[in-house]
Amino acid sequence: MRIKLLLFSAIFFIGILYAGDSTFSSTLAQLSKSSRVTMDLRQVFSASPIIYTILFTMSTSSLVIWLYSMLTFRPKDILPKNFYKELRETLYAKNFEGALKICRGQRSFFAEMVVCGITARVHGSQVMIDAMKAEGKRSTASVWQRLSLLNDIAVIAPMMGLLGTVIGMFYAFYDVNRSMESINALFDGLGIAVGTTVVGLIVSILALVFHTSLKYRLIHTLSLVENEALSLSSLLVYPNENKHII
Repeated sequence: MRIKLLLFSAIFFIGILYAGDSTFSSTLAQLSKSSRVTMDLRQVFSASPIIYTILFTMSTSSLVIWLYSMLTFRPKDILPKNFYKELRETLYAKNFEGALKICRGQRSFFAEMVVCGITARVHGSQVMIDAMKAEGKRSTASVWQRLSLLNDIAVIAPMMGLLGTVIGMFYAFYDVNRSMESINALFDGLGIAVGTTVVGLIVSILALVFHTSLKYRLIHTLSLVENEALSLSSLLVYPNENKHII
């Protein structure tokens, strides 16, 4: 008797689940059909034109900064193989005047570092190395500033988007004496207000991607240039000072 009762209960429970699942699926289908709405981009933009304009300007600026930095700060342009080979052979021959001419004909901060090293070599090896490092920092200051600007955009963009959302919600709830007919308009306004936060997050993510890729390029290039500059510094000092090179 108990076995029959358990079997009957199990069959009844499975039937309820199947019926509920089919009913739930049909309900979801009806809701999906009835909830298809079209988004008017003009209406969305007109809700917060100033915030959207600022975010669009930030995204465009971050893209321009990233493209300009990646195209102008390349290892093969800063340290060409032919230039480095000719410069090393000239320094090995102790022809410092010829090395100055080679460096001044090359537009890169590595060449400027070598020029500073040749000029400061009369003051000792440590002064020469410090001068080369100082010139490298001075020449790459603009790239670090652009990198910092990308980081600032990544931080400010979501805050600007959130500000637009808060302002939109403030205006949506400002009129507390609302009728039942205006409830749909209220929720539409809230949905439009959230758009600024979405755009702000997208701009922030893009700026972070640009910042990370540019930072990798910058650190990799600076490490390469520093190693090559230190390897050339032993050729710039006087013979009795080679033991003082760090």
